Amino acid sequence: MGITTKNKNQVKEVQVQGELERYSRQMLLKNWNQEKLLNSTVFIAGVGALGTIIALNLAMMGVGHLILCDFDTIELSNLARQVLFENKDIGKSKVVTAKEALERINPTIKITAINKQLETINHKIIEACDIVADGLDTFEARRWLNSVCITLNKPLVHGGMFGWMGNVQVVIPFKRPCLECHPLIPQERLQKPCTPPGDARKELEAEEKEEKIPTLATVSTIIAGIQSQEIIKLLIGSDKILDEFLFYDGQSETITRMPLILNPNCIVCGKYRLEGIDFAIDNEDTIRDIKNRLIMSWGLKEPMRVVIKGVIQEDNIKIHDLKLKEREAIFVYDKILSKPLKLYTVLKGAEFIPEVSVIAPKKEVKPGSKWSKMHELAVDVGKVTYQKNLLQIQATDAETPIRFFQTTSISKMKKKIRYKLKESK
Repeated sequence: MGITTKNKNQVKEVQVQGELERYSRQMLLKNWNQEKLLNSTVFIAGVGALGTIIALNLAMMGVGHLILCDFDTIELSNLARQVLFENKDIGKSKVVTAKEALERINPTIKITAINKQLETINHKIIEACDIVADGLDTFEARRWLNSVCITLNKPLVHGGMFGWMGNVQVVIPFKRPCLECHPLIPQERLQKPCTPPGDARKELEAEEKEEKIPTLATVSTIIAGIQSQEIIKLLIGSDKILDEFLFYDGQSETITRMPLILNPNCIVCGKYRLEGIDFAIDNEDTIRDIKNRLIMSWGLKEPMRVVIKGVIQEDNIKIHDLKLKEREAIFVYDKILSKPLKLYTVLKGAEFIPEVSVIAPKKEVKPGSKWSKMHELAVDVGKVTYQKNLLQIQATDAETPIRFFQTTSISKMKKKIRYKLKESK
């Protein structure tokens, strides 16, 4: 006698119950929703110290589909922190090895391994996910991932660490600040990779001097644990999501939380994303001059392409030769933005630079010259660095020394730039 439909359904029900038994303890929690987890997809960028622990936690807790992205290989030094790897795995692909380990730990979920450099993958892969986890080890890659998540409107759970210290931030596009919104960009040492490169990355970074960065398994476990917890809370619909910048100090065992606010002038998630930026340009500027100011003002990275009138312009081209019109659009592409930055030409800068910043040329600054009275200029929070750079450029062109003093707050959205100019006798 064949198996009836009723018997098939009973067998399937028993199998489901057996699978759910794996998660029975966490299902005792109030407002827990295991079904949401089983039906969720999380993209994990980077399978290193943070990424392996995030993947392990989410796999054990029953997130239905994990997509792992990393193009590096396993090194001996990885084994002190990266919990999914063993001695026998040295030299192997990180994502392939992690996939195999996770499938042994929880064979009931789906694991996808993408053995590619993050910036080269199809955006549709991220678009199909519910949440993105940042397990990356360079700030440059994090900025690119942040830009992609804003473009695709995907929550990003960011984590970083250096030695005894670590940090976590949850980015919810257009509702919570993104990584570009605020001045909490790490110091130079925090922008360095915490994972020494394997063979794959060594080929790409052959010309760069490798710097060994201090990392601890205990710190990576704590930071990745907090990231995992925030991801789970987002997936089950908790209303208690981390809304501040969390900083952890492992030596003093303290956690500091710093409030963050959306920056309306952010080039990634603010008004400039859609409206573009007024950008002061002189006819004598070259494309190289424009690139240098973009690097100073917005932290953009080379290689950078400036497109004017539909053509990628060479560095030595002068603005005068392009015959730009007022408010004509310029598009800038770089390696950290997922979509081009749009600039609107403000010729000579007269309309953009306030009158107080206009600096008259000086023939000579004599010894013993005095500094002028204090100049004060009110600007939007997101334009402080930009305005300072404009003032510095104009002062340099006028051969007039300029000295900046502490910038003060006027309100949450306004700052006051304070500066003096050297006056000749």
